[in-house]
Amino acid sequence: MAKEKEKQAPEKTASPVKRLLFIGVPVLLILLVAAGTGFYLLGALNTTGSAEARQSDTGRDKTELGPLVEMDDFVVNIVHRDSTRFLKVGITLEVRDKTSSESVKKRIPQITDSVLLLLGNRKYDDVKDLQGKMQLKADLLAKIRSLAGKGEVTNLYFTDFVVQ
Repeated sequence: MAKEKEKQAPEKTASPVKRLLFIGVPVLLILLVAAGTGFYLLGALNTTGSAEARQSDTGRDKTELGPLVEMDDFVVNIVHRDSTRFLKVGITLEVRDKTSSESVKKRIPQITDSVLLLLGNRKYDDVKDLQGKMQLKADLLAKIRSLAGKGEVTNLYFTDFVVQ
């Protein structure tokens, strides 16, 4: 009778090889997919564009600084709850080349008007942290580029930034 019970009851423990196949292989696949995604997102797999990325559209190395156009400091009122605060911003524009510099200098009144309007619409909470300052910089650069022409202004630098 003991022999009959052994024949009727199937073996319930899986072999180590089957465990490895059912658990190890899916875990390994997940790790490989995660690693591949990480490399893709970090750009480690894109080696063809690295030399091109170091140079701008004019052939100048990104470490070179283009001609600079300094603008006057801007002082505007900004709102903070029930009080008024002041924002003082100094801006310097980096342009593509000397001809771009002349073209941007001709548009300084339009650029100044746009900068004053953009700064005056900000609130203290919009500019008190790094994220707000970076957003302000991006907004100013986009507006100035639209006024100066495509590719004329390559970057914008805050040379002074005071909130009081």
